[in-house]
Amino acid sequence: MKSPLFGLLLAGGRSTRMGRDKASLVIGADGLNQGQRAIQGLLPVCQKVFLSLRDGQTAPEGCEHLEIVRDNPSISGPLAGILAAFEREPDAAWLVMACDLPFVAPEVLTKLVQARRDGADFIAYASATDGLPEPLCAIYEPGTRAVLKRHADRNHLCPRHIMVEERATLLELPPSCRRALENMNTPEDIAVATGEKQIHIGWFGALAEERGCREETVVTSAQTSGAFLEELANTHNLSGLRGHVRIAVNDEFAQPDHPLRTGDKVVFLRPFSGG
Repeated sequence: MKSPLFGLLLAGGRSTRMGRDKASLVIGADGLNQGQRAIQGLLPVCQKVFLSLRDGQTAPEGCEHLEIVRDNPSISGPLAGILAAFEREPDAAWLVMACDLPFVAPEVLTKLVQARRDGADFIAYASATDGLPEPLCAIYEPGTRAVLKRHADRNHLCPRHIMVEERATLLELPPSCRRALENMNTPEDIAVATGEKQIHIGWFGALAEERGCREETVVTSAQTSGAFLEELANTHNLSGLRGHVRIAVNDEFAQPDHPLRTGDKVVFLRPFSGG
């Protein structure tokens, strides 16, 4: 009888190279951030999904309803979250997924789950580029708990190296999902992989009240500031962005045809009333 399968969304990294919390990044036109997109993939194939965070970290928007597993403070890297999950539910299997894999389609996770069988403790995909296992979109059966602890005790903390040493069961990616394991660590990664760019937004006044925040970072394929304004107005149904709105890019007023580049800061300003 197979152990219950729980999902673990790894979102506890500090996103130093990205400069922003990766789980909160919105990539694509559907308005979902990376955390929400991962949850949508995990829920249909797992009995329950947990959110892995470091100590003191708050849940990304849209992920607040998940039960939180705090990283093991004595361990660094993804292994801190995976071992903490086993401490919470030692008899469960865990489908571990990082929050920076925007191209993981439902069939990728379904194939992982279908590959579960006796004797296969680590189940992962082989990278399409180097053939090595991808440990952050993988299943860890209950028997891996002792193995991971043994490696951690000798300060061997790289899940990929552990999977190589332990001869993980490796699957080939479905032909239509060859990019599924491409992770996004920097704004440049996003721009290269998707043709999209990371834009920082500052919200003020009534616009901040309508949006519900004063700053955020989104990823867009809009080429100009005007197209970006229209995209936000439609995606988030922001009435304040309709009508006369001035646009500032990197602290200077810009025309609607001003080209956008990854890392730009954009501010939208409604006209002031009164004399």
